[in-house]
Amino acid sequence: MHKRQIVTVMGLAFFVACSTLLLSANAADKTETVSKEADKSAEKIAPQKRIQFEQDKAKAHMQELEERMFRLSKLIQESQPEDAARLLLGLRKAREQLILDRMGEASKMLDNLKLDQANKEQKEILVLLEELKKLLLTADIGLELKLEQLRKLINSRETLNKLLKKEELQLSNTLDQQKKQENKKELKALETSEQRNQKSAENLEQQLREFGAGSKGICNSLAGAGKCMGGACKSLGESKPKPASKDQKKAIEQLSKAQLETKKLEDQLRSEVEALVRQRVMDQLQDMITQQKQIRDVTTKLQDRVAQKQKQALVAVRRLSVSEEKIIGLCMEAIELCELTQFSLVLPIALGAVQEQMEFVNEGLLHSKADKEMINDQKQIEADLQALLDAMIEASRPSNKQGGGQCKGCKGNRNKLLAEVKMLRWMQYSVHQRTERLDREIDKKQISETALQERINLLTTRQKEIDSITGRLHSMTCPDCLTGGE
Repeated sequence: MHKRQIVTVMGLAFFVACSTLLLSANAADKTETVSKEADKSAEKIAPQKRIQFEQDKAKAHMQELEERMFRLSKLIQESQPEDAARLLLGLRKAREQLILDRMGEASKMLDNLKLDQANKEQKEILVLLEELKKLLLTADIGLELKLEQLRKLINSRETLNKLLKKEELQLSNTLDQQKKQENKKELKALETSEQRNQKSAENLEQQLREFGAGSKGICNSLAGAGKCMGGACKSLGESKPKPASKDQKKAIEQLSKAQLETKKLEDQLRSEVEALVRQRVMDQLQDMITQQKQIRDVTTKLQDRVAQKQKQALVAVRRLSVSEEKIIGLCMEAIELCELTQFSLVLPIALGAVQEQMEFVNEGLLHSKADKEMINDQKQIEADLQALLDAMIEASRPSNKQGGGQCKGCKGNRNKLLAEVKMLRWMQYSVHQRTERLDREIDKKQISETALQERINLLTTRQKEIDSITGRLHSMTCPDCLTGGE
């Protein structure tokens, strides 16, 4: 029975995603026609009203999906804890991303004939629904839960850093007040600020308790900091800044300790998921290559017909942009995973450079471009993705004394360093190629002043990133790794 209900929930997620996709397409196709239809007989139902009705239906289905995920997760909590965790994670994601609210906003935009805005909003909702669908259908929910924990831990550490700075400012202001007389008003303001800091520490402690035994030390440190802040509040309320400053110093010590422990737990989580995330990113790269080749094959077949300005061919090329946008979405997911787990310095920046090229291709497809230059750009994306995938495969090779790849100094995996350097070299070559291409366009006067400045700024940014990453990579590498000693 429960299995059937889970399948129903998954099916509903599919239905909501498909409904929104159709709405997005309708809004795009009918943007121009609605204004014309609005002038016709009032007896006819305006196109935007029909689309709005479908949008409201999609919103109702989304609300039903959220309710079912919650009820079913409670029902199967003991018998199927993994599926229950999957449903709760999906529900939390949906509510954090305000999918239901955004569907309501899209409906209002349609009602107000803001079709371009509604179309854009629907596309963004669709991306969120696709992510939700993947989450509900993923085979490895354990990895998703750990990644979600890692995201929360990072947010908690950032909140903790801000709290530490606030408490340091509190101490500085309290020390200043020790030198003054008749300062009850200022001390009252400091007491109020200290109470806010204490509340923040308590809230943060509560959030981190869900990490279980792993966060026990952090929670104890935060509890200690909160207690010291409470003592400082009392002293400030009694116009005694000197004892308040002593409690504040102790609170800062406890917060600093919690900060170190949080970073340690964060690194531990990253270590646990690194291998699985590497494999997922490699799978995503392979998917991007496969899909990009499929788009190129279709573009090649349509090339001659597009050159003849055949209407059906022009429309078919424009539709390819939907597939290109999906590849861009995959690329963005891979970048987010890289940045979240920090298993590579170079890869997220390298993927960002490839994504720029994908967006350039997507823009061309939207304008029904299917010439030799477009096909070459698509081939270049495939080659770039393959180069990054090859480097990742090399980085995944294990190191050992017999098989090679192990540094004699730090005992680390030199294959990972070599892969980073290869990706850096690819980035530099890519920037060089794009610079040469820009030079050719300038010589042939094929680019406007505005576009030229945008391209120069982009290339300058990429070059600075390469310089920065090279320096960071060098500073993080032991001398034996650099000399090649095994």
